[in-house]
Amino acid sequence: MIKIFLLCLLLLIPGCTIPSENEEGDLILATTTSMQDSGLLGVIIPIFNDKYDVEVKVVAVGTGAALRLGENGDADILIVHAPEKEISFIEEGHGKSRVTFAWNRFIVIGPTDISNNNNISSAFTTAIDSCFISRGDESGTHVKEQEIWQQTNLELTEDDLGIHPVNDNFISIGNGMGVALNMADELDCFTLSDAGTYYNQKQTTKLIPSQFNDSVTINPYSIIQLSQSKNSDLSEKFETFILSEEIQLLISQYNINQNNLFTAGQPNQVPSNNAGSA
Repeated sequence: MIKIFLLCLLLLIPGCTIPSENEEGDLILATTTSMQDSGLLGVIIPIFNDKYDVEVKVVAVGTGAALRLGENGDADILIVHAPEKEISFIEEGHGKSRVTFAWNRFIVIGPTDISNNNNISSAFTTAIDSCFISRGDESGTHVKEQEIWQQTNLELTEDDLGIHPVNDNFISIGNGMGVALNMADELDCFTLSDAGTYYNQKQTTKLIPSQFNDSVTINPYSIIQLSQSKNSDLSEKFETFILSEEIQLLISQYNINQNNLFTAGQPNQVPSNNAGSA
């Protein structure tokens, strides 16, 4: 538990709740801040808790931090959204299986709609002329952001902040999705967001979404069963529960102000591995 506390403290990640010592029957779920910020877990987890008379304790961090928690045995199960990192995690023996259960898209959020650039890499080139907020936290969103920068013709560098343009308008904050949206709103900047978090916070921001249908914007969320889970029976029940017809229907119908935040199941373009379906 000290490891979880130190990780939350050092990364200064809002929403990172520190579970008490894991009691028998409880499940520690390390999940992305974007999944937490979408509000979906607040709907799903109480149903699971009531069904099995248990408590799921949520640790909301970036995907990179969630994978480290799983590797160190400080979580029982993961929900993450960086496919290539997930596959490596499985191949290194830290996870037993991986299955994608829902997806949405990454969108660019900012003071104006720049979707007329036709693709998201062109939109990034436009956005950096104003200012761009990067999460800079090794999250799935940050991983995707770096992938998109590499598709532009901008001058890039790689340092402690990751891969990013050489430009004073680039601001890295090392924080979660909700904080990134708030800062972009305050500074009239652009940022990359998952659709779920944006639509859940849409009423509190003046930012405008720019949406793209490029395959690069697909944002899959996967469950990983861990090799070091201290509660593997319950973690397997949680996965079965998430993949059940009842919960998949709930996911597909989950909306904020009539904006559907997720599509249940998996898109065709998600990378897969031999250790589990994806």
